[in-house]
Amino acid sequence: MPTTSTCSSSDAAASRAAWLLAGVEFFFSLGWVVYVIFLPELLARGGVDKRHLPWLLAADQLLFALADWSIGVAVDRARAALRRIGAMLVLLSAVAAAAMLLLPWLAAMPAVFLFATAVWVAASAALRAPPYVLLSRHAARAAMPRLAGIQLLGLALASALAPYLAIVLKGVDPALPFALSALAVGVTALALVAVERALPPPQPVAVAADVAGGRRAQAAGWSVLLLIALLFAFGQQVHTAINSAAQFRRLADAALLPWLLPVFWAGFSIGLLAVGRLVRARGALAVLQGSAAAGALALGSAALAGSLVVLLPSQFVVGALWGCILCTSIGVAAERGDPLQSGRHTGALMATLAVAAMSRLSLAAAGGGGTGALLEWLPVAVWVAAFLLLLRLRRVSGV
Repeated sequence: MPTTSTCSSSDAAASRAAWLLAGVEFFFSLGWVVYVIFLPELLARGGVDKRHLPWLLAADQLLFALADWSIGVAVDRARAALRRIGAMLVLLSAVAAAAMLLLPWLAAMPAVFLFATAVWVAASAALRAPPYVLLSRHAARAAMPRLAGIQLLGLALASALAPYLAIVLKGVDPALPFALSALAVGVTALALVAVERALPPPQPVAVAADVAGGRRAQAAGWSVLLLIALLFAFGQQVHTAINSAAQFRRLADAALLPWLLPVFWAGFSIGLLAVGRLVRARGALAVLQGSAAAGALALGSAALAGSLVVLLPSQFVVGALWGCILCTSIGVAAERGDPLQSGRHTGALMATLAVAAMSRLSLAAAGGGGTGALLEWLPVAVWVAAFLLLLRLRRVSGV
């Protein structure tokens, strides 16, 4: 039986790994921000009509979904053979970095540009699911939401910087930002290798024999969990990408948006830091249920806000609760189900988040971004639906 000092040492190593992976998340997310900022200009260079932009971004998310699932399966196969995955991650990240570096130079050739974009999106999936899998294999079940929260701080910072970057990079030649982003992707791949080497090598996992009925029940439970994650993520996408700006414009000058929109991500950061303590005290399922209910109320408050005094706290609270929801979802994805398929489960969750983004982009591309009050209350409705589904889930040991 491991001693307390051994467990403490393992926890400290996992925490250090999570902070390093937060840097990986930051640079990956920042690369995506740069790509989205300059994509309209790059498409214009190739004579592609800007009305195709939302559909291209939706296609990118579909590629992310397929690649996330495939990478998760590949990681599980490496685990089954007791192999490390660092070499595979470095290779894929190098391909992603090279493709991103070339994008500004290929913009004048639409077919080649779109192919390079697809390569970049698919290969960069190596920086999405695998880091969470690495943590889940070497961390205690109860610690996973906390570690995921640390890692996701990189996403929070990159998302908060996005409005400012759109202003700072206006008029800049895309070649330099893309080159810096490509370099950052390459460096983050080396960081992933460092994390993997710092953690113990993969060990065989003993799994109790399972009957067919148990496996069917497990698959059914996973289907419900992924549906819940899809509802949460779709509601968050519609809120942050469509509704938030409209709500702030209703009450403040549009010039203030770069300073107001990050309020959601500030709350998200607080939620990430608080989720570990909440899960230890209440359990992941209770935190998910409570966050869903409170989040639906906060989304409703934002929709009804008649002043910034109400809207700003509402946006902050929604962000904090989304942080709790996302971290606990990653923890559940890493721990529920077959331990030999942690990569598959985590990849499926990442793919679900990508499908939610694709759905929101498709909605906007189809002209659904201007449906007024109906769209403003859509996040509330889907989070309420997710909450009702969560009430039907059974609590399992440690979750």
